[in-house]
Amino acid sequence: MIHALFFALSLSVTTQDTLKAHSHLQILSHDQLAGRKTGTLHASIAADYIAKQFQNAGLSPVFTNYKVPFRYSSGFFGEKEAHNVLAVSEQIANRPTVVISAHFDHLGTKGRHIYNGADDNASGVAALITLASLIAKQPSRKLNYLFLATDAEESGLFGAREFIKASPIPLSNILININLDMLGVSKRNKLLGLYNAPSKAFIESLRTNTWHKNSEVKFTRGNGFYNRTIKNQRRRILDAGDHREFHRKRIAILYFGVGEHSNYHSQHDTYENIDHAFFDGSLHNIAKIISQLDANYQLLSRR
Repeated sequence: MIHALFFALSLSVTTQDTLKAHSHLQILSHDQLAGRKTGTLHASIAADYIAKQFQNAGLSPVFTNYKVPFRYSSGFFGEKEAHNVLAVSEQIANRPTVVISAHFDHLGTKGRHIYNGADDNASGVAALITLASLIAKQPSRKLNYLFLATDAEESGLFGAREFIKASPIPLSNILININLDMLGVSKRNKLLGLYNAPSKAFIESLRTNTWHKNSEVKFTRGNGFYNRTIKNQRRRILDAGDHREFHRKRIAILYFGVGEHSNYHSQHDTYENIDHAFFDGSLHNIAKIISQLDANYQLLSRR
């Protein structure tokens, strides 16, 4: 346990950090990982890679291993096995926990086509690994951090459901879920910051922030980019990501992403089609927001 004076976290993303983030993104979206479909060898290799990066960062596994297997029911196809990957920073006694999450699974292959999932969601996982490494290097912080790479998100948020069902910490100790899902493509250099009621006061404190020139954060509550009248509720961003499972438990959420775009769930979602400047700017912005959260976490509440 850390028994020291608490100083707020101060994250600074260097050029070297962004280069490493791009390396993670390129590896996870490479053809050799064949789209990281849940239940395949390629998804298992991706999980192993993430676990190794957590270990290299000096983070501890939550359980015996970083990879945590679980089974879920998938319609007519019976039970399937998947793996979440979990790691934690050095723990500070009697302090709440921030869960930073990103799903690593994607659609796999269809015929000869590989659905690489560079933006969806190698970009979020690359950011997760990078932020985990930065936070692990900083003992001066007020909060605990748990890093969660989920599997089977594309099948129905099963990794997040499993985490909530078998949470290694009491749900009452989870301060907020920061979910990273699609950070690499934007036509207008806009990064969506979707929040719920418990996050409102904290979000209001960020309204005067100056954002990175390549990525402007647009905070929005509820339906994200989509109108309330959309019939396909799966497209509502509040419901269409792992953050939904935390929101349902009345936990504060903050989702960062870009919403659907022309490469979404297509064979064109490749590393070559990532907007690298936007990804870098988004990484800078998210790191800045996490630093401010650490300093001002009392602004968060439970509904």
